[in-house]
Amino acid sequence: MAAPPSVNILDVTGIWILQGVPWALRKILSFAGVSLHMTQTQSAPEDNPDGEKVVSIRVKQVVTPGGFSSEESYILDFQSRDSTVPIFGALSARSKYLPIDEIPDEEVRRRLEGGGANVVVQEFAHSKAGDWVTEGIWGFEDVNGERRFTRTNVTSKGDSRVVSRLVYDRKEE
Repeated sequence: MAAPPSVNILDVTGIWILQGVPWALRKILSFAGVSLHMTQTQSAPEDNPDGEKVVSIRVKQVVTPGGFSSEESYILDFQSRDSTVPIFGALSARSKYLPIDEIPDEEVRRRLEGGGANVVVQEFAHSKAGDWVTEGIWGFEDVNGERRFTRTNVTSKGDSRVVSRLVYDRKEE
């Protein structure tokens, strides 16, 4: 289902189903699906001594069938935090709201301009062991005439650079 106009990056709470997985990958994964169960709150992080409230997005990524899941929290104060993710290992990550007009990539900026808010979520993750860096931009955009939640990621290691765009459908709860 397309995301309704009332949902924007300032509150992404809900279940989001990954769309557009290529045919070959679907065959490898069989009937697998990926969904993001997202909860957005505002509170003071434990590592924030002044007690200032900031937005936090808890994301539980679920792969079905099989029920494999992983959880991450994104605290939108742009402070670096260390974590360990089973598939990627030790990471240092930070995230924040970014005004759309500050998105460095013109194509990504153009796609997200009609997303219903004047900001997107920007995240940076750095592998402590693998020397790679990922920048992610989350927002809403028009995809084939329907409003969708998207995550555009640029991952770099040395001279190599890979760009991915993940498109999600909203699931009614």
